[in-house]
Amino acid sequence: MEAFEILHARRLERWRQTPRRRMSGPDEARTLIAQLGLVTLYPVSPEIPNLFSAFVGNPDTKTDSNWDSPSGEVYTWRWTLGRAEAAFYTALVRKRPTWITWELLPAALRLFGDLRTPDELVDMRVISQDAYRVARALEEAGGALATGALRAASGFPTGKEQRAAYLKAVEELDTRLLLAKVFPPDGAGEDMAHALVATRFPQHVAAAERLSRADALDQLLSAYLPSAVYVLPIVLAKHLKLPEDELRDGLERLRERGQVEAGELAGQKGACYVWRDVAESSSESA
Repeated sequence: MEAFEILHARRLERWRQTPRRRMSGPDEARTLIAQLGLVTLYPVSPEIPNLFSAFVGNPDTKTDSNWDSPSGEVYTWRWTLGRAEAAFYTALVRKRPTWITWELLPAALRLFGDLRTPDELVDMRVISQDAYRVARALEEAGGALATGALRAASGFPTGKEQRAAYLKAVEELDTRLLLAKVFPPDGAGEDMAHALVATRFPQHVAAAERLSRADALDQLLSAYLPSAVYVLPIVLAKHLKLPEDELRDGLERLRERGQVEAGELAGQKGACYVWRDVAESSSESA
């Protein structure tokens, strides 16, 4: 197994987080999302690629709150990519903005979402009454509602306390991938809206219901590993809120198929897994 530093350098190249391979704008961002499958907007985990680091070409560059900066420019890509329906936009990795390709969405819904209805979830006390009110408002609307309209429809009037309650309710639904963030078309304003995933993307929900968790995890890892190069199971499981034992079981299935090799990486805890990519590895080191 190659040294960790060599594997990490190869990962940064494939994630375009180097000066030589940095992206120039949202068109290349769309291509990168399609290639990688799961990408955050900003750097929130060293185990998940992000658009900001690929734009600046350096994983160590810090974000800031200025509009006239790379951080501000990447922020505007939410609308550019969202309006183009480049991928599914949600809060997944460490509850931060994340893009998931449409092909990978059923697997993500199966692994990280909740396929039960809001009625079932509130009856089982999995979600709060506040979250249920938000879900019901969207069900009754039959489509997407912008923030102001959704707050009013779900009974959260203006005021700091009510706003906090509303945001908490939305987060409950977001973290279960029950909500889809929807972007208005050009000329229709900048107010991002919400819709229920089951209403907006029923075909993806149906596909998720047909998947076992093992099959969904195999799909996720097969999309993730060719560019990630290696997996640090302890960190990846934590940041995805995926049971570590389940993640290791999936990696073991790939090892049995000869797609990854397991071993120790210097400075890293526990057994790690490296993607077997002999042909490309040879060409890159040539």
